[in-house]
Amino acid sequence: MSNEFEIIEKEIGPVIEIEERVPVWRMPATFGRDYKRIAEYLTSQGAEVVGMPYARYQNMDWEVELNRSKLSTFFSLFTHKWHFFVGMPSSKELSGKDELQAKIHNNKTYAKGVHYGPYKECGATYKALFEWATSQGVNLENEAIESYVNDPAEVKQSEIETIILIPTK
Repeated sequence: MSNEFEIIEKEIGPVIEIEERVPVWRMPATFGRDYKRIAEYLTSQGAEVVGMPYARYQNMDWEVELNRSKLSTFFSLFTHKWHFFVGMPSSKELSGKDELQAKIHNNKTYAKGVHYGPYKECGATYKALFEWATSQGVNLENEAIESYVNDPAEVKQSEIETIILIPTK
């Protein structure tokens, strides 16, 4: 976990995304498959990935997610289907194709936090970021973007870095 919190403005720009609804235990395979499909599509269109791969989570109920008991969290691993978009920033605007959706994420204001360590421990950083934003009088949208700075297959679990962005209202 980290306490590097701040309010930033950021434009992600043109992206290609794939919409998903899966339980948490299926996310690693889903991310791997989707990132590969997106990268292949970008290459086939003469575009490049110009940033970090990400997941854009939808319909977040912060009160529920940040206050789950350990038992509730365990059961949600198997029963809750997360609604999210797997995406990669593109070097140019493209058209979508089939499940590949082309979008442009214009400039927005975000509460930003950085998590260091295993993905399964990101919840503590979310909670601290939410509490920090609330103490600053910042209202948060019901969405979150996790940008994956490095590859967990290439670094130690303790060195995994995830940037968390939550749009502000």
